[in-house]
Amino acid sequence: MSKSAKNAAHILRFWGVRGSIPTADPEQSLIGGNTSCVELTTADGSHIIFDGGTGLRGLGNHIGRQHSKPYEVHLFLSHTHWDHIMGIPFFAPMHQAFAKINIYGPERSDEPLRQAVLGLFRAPYFPLHFSELKAHLNFIEISVGETSFGNGFKIKYAPHPHPNGAISYRLEVDGRVITYITDIEHTKDRLVKSVIELSREADVLIHDSQFHADDLPAHRSWGHSSWEECTAVAQKADVKELFLYHFDPNYSDYDVLDMERRAQVVFPHTTAARQGMTFEIPTK
Repeated sequence: MSKSAKNAAHILRFWGVRGSIPTADPEQSLIGGNTSCVELTTADGSHIIFDGGTGLRGLGNHIGRQHSKPYEVHLFLSHTHWDHIMGIPFFAPMHQAFAKINIYGPERSDEPLRQAVLGLFRAPYFPLHFSELKAHLNFIEISVGETSFGNGFKIKYAPHPHPNGAISYRLEVDGRVITYITDIEHTKDRLVKSVIELSREADVLIHDSQFHADDLPAHRSWGHSSWEECTAVAQKADVKELFLYHFDPNYSDYDVLDMERRAQVVFPHTTAARQGMTFEIPTK
């Protein structure tokens, strides 16, 4: 899906939309099987990435081919569960000496972000040790607040309920707002307040929709949401476009498209994210 604009635009691309574990089943080929990874290429060419699931491999190959001189990447991790970091060892910029990669993620007392990420590069799990990586890596731990980065971009963040914790993000670029919220469990009768605030009047809201509403009660405490909760957030926060995201690995294309159809009845500007889908956000 793509919306054209007469002026320059920021390009949002979904490289992975599946939750929990990558899949390759034929009945999931339309939605896609790579796990969480969303890229925003800004109008000035900056690379802003949310999560490093298996979709990060294809994105890294794409970015790596674009550059032959120093460049910078900003990678924001919602948390460090497997499906959100599995692509990092295969991210081509990690192996380019002229790449600078800033990795942001939750501050945790039990394991520093640097240790969690670089721990992927060790035996017996991976043949390459982190000392052999060529890119310049920066690790920035965050909890709640906001920071500026890149070419005048601003990002706000806050923790939300999920086993071991996770972070919601609100990215502000050139007067546009993209909110990224995945692996979030709202309480049974109330939406998480910080999620509403970070989503307020967003141009784009990407929200965890792992389960159909009918399946959610059997998965309480798993740390995920339903399409009903996604549309409720979109309505309360007055967002412009809603993307359902992070689909259960057992859901077929039919299951996800049924979810999309039901959600559109409640909030018409809803789309089930698909691997490879792009969405243009015009600059102001």
